[in-house]
Amino acid sequence: MFPLTSNGKLDRWALPAPDGNVFARETYEAPQGEAETALAQIWAELLHLERVSRHDNFFALGGHSLLAVQMIERLRRIGYSVSVRALFDTPILYILAQSLQTQHADLTPANLITSDITTITPDLLPLIDLTQLEIDHIVEQVPGGVANIQDIYGLSPLQD
Repeated sequence: MFPLTSNGKLDRWALPAPDGNVFARETYEAPQGEAETALAQIWAELLHLERVSRHDNFFALGGHSLLAVQMIERLRRIGYSVSVRALFDTPILYILAQSLQTQHADLTPANLITSDITTITPDLLPLIDLTQLEIDHIVEQVPGGVANIQDIYGLSPLQD
């Protein structure tokens, strides 16, 4: 039976303090490899833990969506990329580490639209597949036209 307030709601202040060992692991297994070690270190910092086992679950340890975004940004800074979806699908450290991808500086092609360009054509936009008609429609919508367009990106790949 849970303690209730005079209004019949759960009295959170009357609940016993949680046992710190509730989420204790049966056995600790150290992270293996560079990706697992980096991930474990980031989790330990974000979740204020001394150590993280390779079998730990990010959310069971107290992780949440805001910390997930911070984790992804910290991974990006050290050269790894992972989607938020991957974390929610596989919150176990060693499984998530397998889905980490190393970032390469040459993945993003150079911007081909220079200041002397007067017409944007599909071959100038390697990151998106648009017809000339679609490009012309976009240019018409931008005040100042071509002179004010530096590049055109599709949004859905950035959201994955």
